[in-house]
Amino acid sequence: MLIKVVCLLALIFSLPSFSHPVIYKEGTVVSSSNMKSYSDNQLMYSWSNRWASGLNHWRFTKDESNTDLAFLKTNYLLYRYNGEFSQGNIYVHGGFGVADSEIEKRQTNEAYMTGVEMDWETRTLYTSWKYYYFTSPKVTDISMTQARIGFSPYEAGFDQLQSWFMVQVMYMPDVEKEAIITPLLRFFYKNVLWEIGSSTRAEWMLNIMVHY
Repeated sequence: MLIKVVCLLALIFSLPSFSHPVIYKEGTVVSSSNMKSYSDNQLMYSWSNRWASGLNHWRFTKDESNTDLAFLKTNYLLYRYNGEFSQGNIYVHGGFGVADSEIEKRQTNEAYMTGVEMDWETRTLYTSWKYYYFTSPKVTDISMTQARIGFSPYEAGFDQLQSWFMVQVMYMPDVEKEAIITPLLRFFYKNVLWEIGSSTRAEWMLNIMVHY
């Protein structure tokens, strides 16, 4: 119980950290990220404040055909910087599972994923960069690069509604030929985070995350 209280106090100082791949020890995160070209759904449990594991499902859509990938996944906090008014983190990701693609006539094969993620934030500024690589020997190879920058117009306490404006740039050359630029709004209230946005090509975005 004491550990959770300390971690909640840390969240008050660094509110965007709620969206990090690893939260406080024994915490559980359910999340769903959705756009026309992809979706990412996760159920993760943090065994410590540096290591989490769980289930992860991805869907990529190209020319109306879907590729689905399901993984047993682990996230690890490789490095954390704690400054007086800011925090930075580096995470690594890995997983193994199965891939199923309409393009390959619904063949199911083994699949693997790797990734790295970095962020830096204050109470009113946020930046992040992440890279994922998915591979299945007989189905597909997909890479994803995503960068974000955002700000909050005010500082709020943990029990108050926090609001953020962000711009996301995502590049998936195996799915989309051009980068997807998406302005979005992020809201965070207690243990629930949600994001809504629309890309410059009028493609909707809806993300939600809940931790317990």
